[in-house]
Amino acid sequence: MISDIVQILNRRKWQILVTFFSIVGIVVAVTFLLPKKYETRMKILVKSERTAGNGYGSGGDVSENQVNTEMEMLTSNNLLEQVVKWSGLQHNEDVSSLPAAEQQPVAIEKAVRRLEHDLKIAPVRKASIIEVTYTATNPRSAAAVLRQFADKYLEAHLQARSTPGSYDFFMTQASHYKDELTAIEVELANFSEKDNVVLLVQEKEAMLQKSMEAKSSLLQVEAAINEYQSKVTHTKDQLASVDGRVVTQSRVVSNQYLTERLNTMLAELQNKRTQLLTKFQPEDRSVKEVDQEIADTKSALERATKQNGLEQTTDVNPLRQSLEIDMAKAQSELAGLQAKRTALSAQDESYHSQLMRLDEATAQYDDLVRHRKEVEDNYLMYSKKAEEARIAESLDRQKISNVAIIETPTEPHLPSKPNVPLNLALGTVLAAFVSLGIAFTAEFANRPPRLPVPQFGLALHEAPEYSLGGSKYLLSPVKGPADLEELTGVPVLALVDGR
Repeated sequence: MISDIVQILNRRKWQILVTFFSIVGIVVAVTFLLPKKYETRMKILVKSERTAGNGYGSGGDVSENQVNTEMEMLTSNNLLEQVVKWSGLQHNEDVSSLPAAEQQPVAIEKAVRRLEHDLKIAPVRKASIIEVTYTATNPRSAAAVLRQFADKYLEAHLQARSTPGSYDFFMTQASHYKDELTAIEVELANFSEKDNVVLLVQEKEAMLQKSMEAKSSLLQVEAAINEYQSKVTHTKDQLASVDGRVVTQSRVVSNQYLTERLNTMLAELQNKRTQLLTKFQPEDRSVKEVDQEIADTKSALERATKQNGLEQTTDVNPLRQSLEIDMAKAQSELAGLQAKRTALSAQDESYHSQLMRLDEATAQYDDLVRHRKEVEDNYLMYSKKAEEARIAESLDRQKISNVAIIETPTEPHLPSKPNVPLNLALGTVLAAFVSLGIAFTAEFANRPPRLPVPQFGLALHEAPEYSLGGSKYLLSPVKGPADLEELTGVPVLALVDGR
C-alpha cells in the first residue's frame, strides 16, 4: 500500500508542487495585503450594590444578574450612538451617494453598526469582571474610541442609578411625619393626664393580679362555706340520734321488801282462814274467798321471788355535748365566711369595674401608641432614605459607583490582525491537504473501469470473453494479486486467503 502511494506521489509530484505553492502564495499575498488592525481592551470590575456608607457594597458576592445588567448597558444602542458622535466615527463612512438630508443619520447608523461589530464584550469566567475589546485600523483611534466608550458608559451608569429629586422628596416626607409625631406625643400626654394614667400597662397588670387574687379568695371562701354547711347539717343529724343523758351506773337489786310484805300478808290470810274454819265449814263462801286470796298471794310471792330490781344512775351525754360545741363553732365559722364572701364579692365587682375602665383606656391608649409607632417608623425610614439620597447624590457628583475601570485602554503598538505566523501555518497545512487531495482524486479518476469478476473453476478454453472498445478480452482464472492488478488495473492493497 505504501509503495502504491509513493508511486502516485511520484507520478503526480509536479501537480502536487504546483498546487501547494500556488495556495501558499495566495495565503501569503492575502496575509500581507490585508490592512493591519490594532486591538485595545479594558476591564470593568462590577462590585456589589452601592451603599451610603462606603460608596459600594463591601461584602457579598456579585450576582449574575448584576453582571448581565451591566453588559446590557454596555451594548445599548444609545451608548454606542453617543460614542460615535463624540468620537466622530460617522465621518469615516462613505455616504456621498445619498441625499444631503440623509447622509448624517445614515452615517451615524453605519458607524454604530461598525462599532458594535468591532466591540467585543464578554464576562470573565468565575469573576465579577467584564472585558471589552475594540479593534480598529489606527492604534491611536482604537485607544481613543475605547476611552470615550468608558467615559460615556460611566456617565450612563450613574445616570441610570441616580434618582434626581429623591433627597427633597424624602426630606419633605420626613418633615411631615416629624410634625405628626409631635402632635401624637401631645395627644398621649393629654390622654394620660385626663384619665390619670401614669403607667397604664403596669396598673392594668396590678389590677388584674388583684382581681385574680380576689376571685381565688372568693372561690376558697365558697368552698369553705359549702364545707361548713355540710358539717352543720351532718352535726344536726348526729344530734338528732344522740340522747341528752346516758346511764353512768346500773345495779341489779332483789324484791326483798315485797317478798317480806307478801309473806306477812300470806301469814295473816292463813291465820284468818284458821279463824274462819272455827266458825264455818270449808265449803263456805267466806272460807273460799280467803282461800282464793291465799292462792293469789302465793302466786304474787312466787313472782316476786323470781324477779329482781334494776337500779341505774344517769349523767349528761359528753358526745352530745361535744357535738353541740362543734355545731356552735361551725355555725360561728359559717357566719364569718358568709360575711367574708359578701366582702370579697363586692371587692371583685370593684376590681372588675376598674378593669373595664382600664380596658377602655387601654384600647384608646394602644391605638395612640400604635399610631405613634407607625409615624415614628415612617419618620425614621424617610430620614434614613433622605440621608442615603443625600450621600448618593454626593457620590454621583464625585462619580463614585459600583463599577470601576480596573484596566484602562492603552494604545497598542503591534497589530492583532493579520496573525502572520498563524496564517502561514494554516495556509501551509491547507495547501498540503488540497494539493494531495487533488492529486489522489485525479489519479483515481483516470483509472480504467473495473471489469466483471471472472467465474472461478472454469478451464482456460471455457473462459468467457469480454468486449471493450471493439476489442475482445479473454477472462482467464485469477491466480494471484498480479493477475488481478493486470486484469482490473487497480492496485491490490491486501489479499485475503479464504481457504
